[in-house]
Amino acid sequence: MYISYKWLQEFVEFDYSAAELEHILTMLGIEVESIIDYNKKYENFFTAKVLNVEKHPNADKLTVCEVSLGNEIKEVVCGAPNVKEGQMAVLGIVGAVVPQNGMILEKREVRKVVSNGMLCSQYELEFGDDKSGIWILSNDAPVGIPLAKYLNIDDVVFDISVTPNRADCLSHLGIAREIAAFSDKKVKIPGLKLNECENRTDSEVKVIIEDAEKCPRYTARVLKNLLMQESPEWLKSRLTILGMRPINSIVDVTNYILLECGQPLHAFDLNKLNDKSIVVKTAEKAEKFITLDSKERILDDDMLMICDGKRSVAIGGVMGGENSEINNDTKDILLESAFFNPSSIRRTAKKLGIQSEASYRFERGVDIDNIMYASNRATQLISEISGGVVLKEIIDVYPLTQELKKIKLRFQRARDIIGTDIPDNEIEEMITSLQFKVTKKQKDYIIFEVPSFRVDISQEIDLIEEVARAYNYDNINSQMTSTIDFSREGVPKKLEQPFLREKLIDYFVLNGFNQVLTQNQTDPKSMGLIREEAVKISNPLGEELSLMRTSLIPSMLKTIERNTRIGKSDLRLFEIGKSFHKVDKEHDTFIKGIKEKETLIVAMTGKKNLRQWSVQAAETDFYDIKGVVENLRDYFHLDGLYLSGDTNSNNIFNANALCINLDKNQIGRLGVISNKLLKEFDIDFPVFILEVELEELYNLPGHQSKYKPVSQFPVVMRDVAFITDKNIESLKILDVIKKNGGTLLTGSVAFDVFSGKTISEGKKSIAFSLSFSSFERTLIDEEVDDAVTMIVKAVEKEFGAEWRKQ
Repeated sequence: MYISYKWLQEFVEFDYSAAELEHILTMLGIEVESIIDYNKKYENFFTAKVLNVEKHPNADKLTVCEVSLGNEIKEVVCGAPNVKEGQMAVLGIVGAVVPQNGMILEKREVRKVVSNGMLCSQYELEFGDDKSGIWILSNDAPVGIPLAKYLNIDDVVFDISVTPNRADCLSHLGIAREIAAFSDKKVKIPGLKLNECENRTDSEVKVIIEDAEKCPRYTARVLKNLLMQESPEWLKSRLTILGMRPINSIVDVTNYILLECGQPLHAFDLNKLNDKSIVVKTAEKAEKFITLDSKERILDDDMLMICDGKRSVAIGGVMGGENSEINNDTKDILLESAFFNPSSIRRTAKKLGIQSEASYRFERGVDIDNIMYASNRATQLISEISGGVVLKEIIDVYPLTQELKKIKLRFQRARDIIGTDIPDNEIEEMITSLQFKVTKKQKDYIIFEVPSFRVDISQEIDLIEEVARAYNYDNINSQMTSTIDFSREGVPKKLEQPFLREKLIDYFVLNGFNQVLTQNQTDPKSMGLIREEAVKISNPLGEELSLMRTSLIPSMLKTIERNTRIGKSDLRLFEIGKSFHKVDKEHDTFIKGIKEKETLIVAMTGKKNLRQWSVQAAETDFYDIKGVVENLRDYFHLDGLYLSGDTNSNNIFNANALCINLDKNQIGRLGVISNKLLKEFDIDFPVFILEVELEELYNLPGHQSKYKPVSQFPVVMRDVAFITDKNIESLKILDVIKKNGGTLLTGSVAFDVFSGKTISEGKKSIAFSLSFSSFERTLIDEEVDDAVTMIVKAVEKEFGAEWRKQ
């Protein structure tokens, strides 16, 4: 945003240099990105009178001109077709730098005629797009005056960057308040003097607010019999150097007030308003509306509109409509000055892709108590410039009156936070200098009433920040060390970092997996594939980030798709992230009604090992992702973790899927992603994924590793096979084997599954390898045979299995 040095001086007296003012603003938290000194920019450019024009002796399209600067005459060569004797123009003399291209003017010979400068066009001086000829000034322009002074732009402009919370600084008045507080000066507010007629505004128009939440306050003034014309030079010049294009006297005044006190205004052509009425309400769903930029907008029923008796005439706080804009034929206007809900404006502007000066301020919050002043100030300027009649009184519809906030500030708390011993009376003076009012004062604290323009102040810490700013950050000593009391209670249980989280990350990284990080927000299409209702974000950055994800699978598939596009399909990826689920508000959750679940997702695709001469390339398969779970169980000693058949039908996995269980609770699933789901992400190869909720794993007691001596005696191996029903899982049989194998059984594993002609239909043969050993002696066959017999009897009884002896 551009701020004028001279305009600031109209609000507050100061004599700081531009460099000093830049430093002051920076210390006050207002960043100055650049400084434009128009005196320097247009140095060596003067108003000049063309005395004589002759054809160049050696060039058909050039002329030689004698140009007067008042105290001297310069001869210049000119190529413009519109140069004539007696004209007033702009002459750049030797040493001038042309703003448009940075060229330094020098005394030079053009076709054997010496030129001592250049007659300039508006385009070359960056005052317009006209490059067809020289800029012809008014005939009554004085001769030999510096251009910046003639145009009333002998000023310094600061390009400042204002943080989103400091909406009060988006105007010259707001910046002037900051300078006044710093320099202990008073802010001078321009006075008001309106010449109103006897006719009342409310007899001419009516205003109705139907949605007071989105528009808490709306004011309207009526001006009639106006003369639509160009603005005076002082107004056009001021707008120009601050980056605004002059249009006409009405629009220019509304822009002037915007820059002066930060209140956006909008002028409607009164005679284009049906029923001479204003109705503030939301749009119809899918309503079409053409804005001032001649673009058709598709609205939704959450967008606030300004309507007349029959139709919409403006998008509230964002942009006016083509059907009510003022033009050269406008005589009567309705001047709007209102307060719109910042969140509503932000959503509307974002959805429609409109960023206007008005929406920029409304979505940050304007001063609701400044609405009347801004309207009256604009009315005064319009009537002074364009004449006309001002109707008596202003219509002010204010259904939801907003009380000024009161905040308690503890003196010692401020000193503790800032780290500097500032006396109580100085703290009070600093805050009151920023136009806060004291409503109550005690020994240890003081209560301030927050001015309406400080929409960013809502709690004590905000006041403490104001004290630090006013005290000046340069005066606060840096502390490079701090004292930490380790005797106090640590981080709350809910916020503790789980010990197992880092262990899991280290485990996967060391096993050749790459960690990915994806956003918690996602799009409706992706969540629709998961078929679980997602939590909607109130004010999303866009539809693609409008929902909180209920699963990490879509995010992982998007990552795989992006890697595939750049030629990487052999992937081993994992992520530990959050998923968000709707629950009843009675649940004990960090945010009522929303359950956050920390989830581990692992994905494998393509080749399972790198291409090399000694290893045959093999594709990743179902047993690889299954093996990840089994290895996790063994490495982290998760004895209660096991796999079971997946009977849930859904569109995520195909038939090859298993449930991951901890004790009796299902905590995840693994399997092959269905082809239908892969197609949605343009993936044409198998993807193997496991997804596990980690909360129950985090709550497990930590495993204490102990040294276990290795037996010095030989291991005895036995193989046993059972014929069982096809639906019996090998893991369940292994559990029975372990429970009945006695102290001598040290290992068991399934190594073969067979079904065929020699096995009855509906049956299968599962073979297990059993290991036996003792720490005390060499085992004899009888001992091992007895243990095997116990195992066989238990399996036969439990599963109705048949022992295959040979």
